[in-house]
Formats: sequence, C-alpha cells, structure tokens
Amino acid sequence: MNLNFSKIFKLTFTTAAALTLASCSNDESETPATPDPTTTRSYHLVLGQGSTKESTTYTQGATLAEMQDRNKTFSFTGFGFEVPSTRTARVYASNDGETIYNLNYGGGAVTKFSYNGGQNYKQLLNTDIQAVMGTAYPRWTKIDDKYAMLQHVFSEEKYDATGVIYQRTATTVKLARINLETMTVEENATFEFPWTEAEAAQGVHVSRIDAPVVANGKLYYGAAKSKYDPITAAKITMQYQDVETLVVDYPSLKTPTTIRTDVDNVAGSTNGYRTPVAHKDEDGAILQLITSNSATITKIKNGVYDTSYGTFNIAQALGYKAEANTGWFYAGNGIGYVPVLNTDLGGSSSSNWDLIRVDINKKTAVKMNIPFAMWLRQYQWASVIEGKLYMALTPIGGEGNIYIFDPASTSADGFKVGAKLKTGTDAFYLGVY
Repeated sequence: MNLNFSKIFKLTFTTAAALTLASCSNDESETPATPDPTTTRSYHLVLGQGSTKESTTYTQGATLAEMQDRNKTFSFTGFGFEVPSTRTARVYASNDGETIYNLNYGGGAVTKFSYNGGQNYKQLLNTDIQAVMGTAYPRWTKIDDKYAMLQHVFSEEKYDATGVIYQRTATTVKLARINLETMTVEENATFEFPWTEAEAAQGVHVSRIDAPVVANGKLYYGAAKSKYDPITAAKITMQYQDVETLVVDYPSLKTPTTIRTDVDNVAGSTNGYRTPVAHKDEDGAILQLITSNSATITKIKNGVYDTSYGTFNIAQALGYKAEANTGWFYAGNGIGYVPVLNTDLGGSSSSNWDLIRVDINKKTAVKMNIPFAMWLRQYQWASVIEGKLYMALTPIGGEGNIYIFDPASTSADGFKVGAKLKTGTDAFYLGVY
C-alpha cells in the first residue's frame, strides 16, 4: 500500500484555513464550553513513515468512541496532516486535545498547531531555538500543559597546555524551558556536567541526557555515557558500573548535581529514546527505567535512589534476555506497560518486541498476547483514558488495532481490541496522543 501524502499537506492547510474562517463568530461574548475529556475530547493518532534515519510524520484526529469501535478503520492513505519536519517530528498534545506541539528535529524549531477536526491542523506559532540550544538537534519533553524542556549536550576532549596529554572529555549541558502558550524561552542554562576524577581518567563522559521528570522542585534527567580512547581517538564500548541521574532545580535550572546507585549491581543508561523513561507515582517517588543492559526499574525517593526498594529486574521476571531501550508507560497505582526487545531473538532493528505489563510493587511481569510481530523502536506515546491505557499497535507496513489495556487485569489477555489501523509502506504508528 503506497501513501500519497504529497497532495495531503497542501490540501490540509487550505481546508484548515477554510474551516477557521467558517468558524468565526461575531458574538465575542460567547464562551466555549470546556470539553469533557471522556466524551468530546479529541485524540490524535500519529504515524511515522521511514524506519531508518529521516522519517515523515502524519497525524489525524480521533474520538474516544471511534478508537473503541472495532468496526472503525483508520488509514493514512490519502488522508492525514503532515507534521513539518526536517529529519523527524517529535509531537506532544495539550491535555484537552485542542493543540499539538512539535519539535522539528533537524530543523531547529518548535511549532504550535490548533486542531480543527479530522486532518485539519492550523499553525499558530513557530519559534527557532537554534540560537538558544546551539544545535538544530536538541531533544524535548513536555513537562505539563504550560511548559516543555529542551535539552542537549556537547562533548569536547580536554588536553594539557601542551595539547598532547589527554586529561578528560568534558560535557556541556544546555537546557531551556519553553512556555507552551507563547512558544518562547523563559529560562535557559549552560553548565558542565558534574564529573569524577575516576571516570575522567578512563575517558568516561555523559553523551546524552533526556526524558526529564519533575518532583519536589527538582528536574531529574536520565543520562547515557560514552567512553573515549585517547590513543585511537575513537569511542569504545561503554561498560557501565552504576546508573546516574542529573538533578537541577526547577524551574530555575540551577544547582546541577547528580545521584547514583549500584544497588543489586544495577548498571546502565537512564535516558531512553523517544518515550518517557521516568514517571512520578502517587507517593511522589520517581520510577525510573534502565534503558541499556537488562530491563530494570529503580526508584528515586526524597532525592536519592531508594535502596530499600532495590531494583525490579523485568528481564529476570520474564525469563529471557530483554532490553527496554526506548521507555515505558505508567498507568497508575504501581502498574505500567513496558515495550521490551527480546535480545535472545534479535537486535534493535528486528521486530522481536514484546509489550510487558509490570507491577512495580509486587515486581511481577506479564507478556501481553499481541498477535503479531511489533517493531517499537520509535514508538513514542500512549494515553491513559478513564483508567485504561490506549496504544496504537501495528507491524511495520501491516495492519493492527487500537489496544485498550486494563491495568486491573493480571492476565496476558487483559485488554480489549478497538479500531482497526492501516499503515503503508515502511510505516508504523507512533502513538495515541
């Protein structure tokens, strides 16, 4: 199935403009009703095309009733709004579903769109953030309905005064807080990532931070590390000894520190890929996923790693080698759903992905009975609606469905199947927003 999107993009803006004009009212005193999120709220199905490097992103709206309807079919063939992007688009939605926000990754801009029904989205604001971030390739994370964070790191090898003897690799962190109403930068900060003499001597440095979460006036960033060999000037395989998290004051972005743990010999990166990695639970603790090595969850409580909780090794509970190198989704009350790659069967380019229901408190893991092979490397978002988790799941280029997971069920079949989803050549769903 081939997707004909070249005409859709032009058609979308024309249609959106017409709808905007048609919806104008002369009665300026009229106050629109706040939509009930369980009935009239709009949701967004987002599809990507291109599973390697550059990809194109499309979106269309959906209602809750449509997503639940097994007789409904969603397709992007001849339909859908192309979200402007240079390399990839990184999309978030407002809590009421009336607005979407996008980071043009590779284009160095953040954009705000209003949603006008169907495939009709109207650009409201566009802000270039390259001058602030020093790159067209930052990452970003929506913190709440008012703000988002931009983040990026730069690494540089440092030598002595002679320029011959290698000393360490320094990492410079750049952060910026974006006001989602105005799409402007309210705070930004630049600082060197805190480092230790022991790691510096080995060429170990932080090479990426991402997926922050706010708790108790602090911003917690997961981190990935790399190792530099001064003899060959090459990056060499990083062997983690622990896990580390960057902590800064929020919203001021000041006082950078780090916290670490090696409880239960846990080690690995904590930054993830495009999916949330850390979630704040009902008690204010942070549930953090280790995104390299064996799929494991740790807990941060009162600003430090909670050694009394220890770790929850998901792979060990499953009984096979599994990595959760993208992130995961928290449904509430200690229950989450984690996409894991079965590394016994293949690497990250394969379709050997499983979706796992985890109970954080009981430390149990159940592989959900999804009846087709999934590739979830670029999966980005799932939505909790009325206590259920909604995910758009398909094989690459194949057909799938909206899956509605019930956190209260411990069964591998603890879900309902909703609307049918069609994709296209090398296409896959990125999520329900």
